[in-house]
Amino acid sequence: MLVIAVIGWVVLALVVLSGRRSGLLPFALVFTVVQQLVFATVPDSAFLTFRYAENIAAGHGAVFNIGERVEGYSNFAWLVLITLPKAMFGTDVVTGAVVLGVVCTLGCVLLAHKFHPLATVLVAAVSGLAAYESAGTEVPLFVLLVLAVLYAVRTGHPVAAGVFSALATMTRPDGAVLGGVVLLFLCGGAAWRWWNWWAPTGFALSALVLIAPWLAWRATYYHQPLGTWPENKLPFVFLLATLLAVAVPVLIDSRRKPSPKPRPLAPVWSRVVVVVLAALSVPAALLGRADVLDFRARQAQTAELGAWLAAGLPAGSSVNTGVGVVAYGLGSRFPVTDSLEGRAWRPALATPETFGYSATQQCASYDASYTVATFRQSATGHWVTVYARDDEAQLLIRRLGTDPEFVYVPCPT
Repeated sequence: MLVIAVIGWVVLALVVLSGRRSGLLPFALVFTVVQQLVFATVPDSAFLTFRYAENIAAGHGAVFNIGERVEGYSNFAWLVLITLPKAMFGTDVVTGAVVLGVVCTLGCVLLAHKFHPLATVLVAAVSGLAAYESAGTEVPLFVLLVLAVLYAVRTGHPVAAGVFSALATMTRPDGAVLGGVVLLFLCGGAAWRWWNWWAPTGFALSALVLIAPWLAWRATYYHQPLGTWPENKLPFVFLLATLLAVAVPVLIDSRRKPSPKPRPLAPVWSRVVVVVLAALSVPAALLGRADVLDFRARQAQTAELGAWLAAGLPAGSSVNTGVGVVAYGLGSRFPVTDSLEGRAWRPALATPETFGYSATQQCASYDASYTVATFRQSATGHWVTVYARDDEAQLLIRRLGTDPEFVYVPCPT
């Protein structure tokens, strides 16, 4: 697949250097899809949102654990979007989220084409950043909405800009900063009489039409005035790379003087610059491929362990884990927390902070009221460590040990 990506880049570069417009967009779109397939890695944090989506689709509401209304996500619009395929067609949430992320990334390429044809190439070149440790997350949708806001402002559509700005804020809290900057820009333009005051007014009103009911719902559903957003840092690399990819060709083109005769796509030197900039993505692709494969392998192993816990634990057993893949794999039958503190109940089972296979038996203690339980995988000889609450340790260890793939081996005394 990596070879196909490199070949696609070479073809795309030849199209750019030839100055032809007709084949540029299709090649860029195909190249983007290939990059998504090559670099797609779903970060562990995305599985927390997937658990919310599963519960919504099952009719339990926007909750992490059934009956507990806690807002543990900050990407409402993305959560709603990835829930729809599951609720309507029964599609797997993870698969649906990854596919929707690819669609949003393609949307970024298409929208970049509206700014400048050469921007299409640069955005396609950096689109792998939308897949590497961001597949299945709200990042591609957020970047698409940011571009939509900028394009709406550029083309004189403040109402549409307000709607897109509201959706960006509902996708990530960072979108509120974008909305504030755009509103100040529109107010400044009205003060300087570049346009009338309807521009900032229409922008603000159209944004409030979506923001106000959403905030009201959050306050009533989660029983808090403004809800609680978890810390969820934005991978700014793809956002900044996309904005630069759009800005560079636009700035190059703005320096060209008007001409009564039709001109090519861009001057030869600028096309060469764009190809060179895009070429920088190729070494990154070659270097990052090994990390992608390793990431996928480790995540598959963690998902396997989550399935083992879900199959072995008694239904209703509470689990303490900070691993999103495990929390998602356990499903709604098991209450999940990431802390021992602040709850009326103590989890029946806990996993290490870094949950996975190890080459040696790990017997480090966890908490005074928990028993260390280690299991050896029959096929590979790798070890797994979990912590069972003392009063349920015998039952849980016996249940988990019923899987012939995992043999319980007590820690040496």
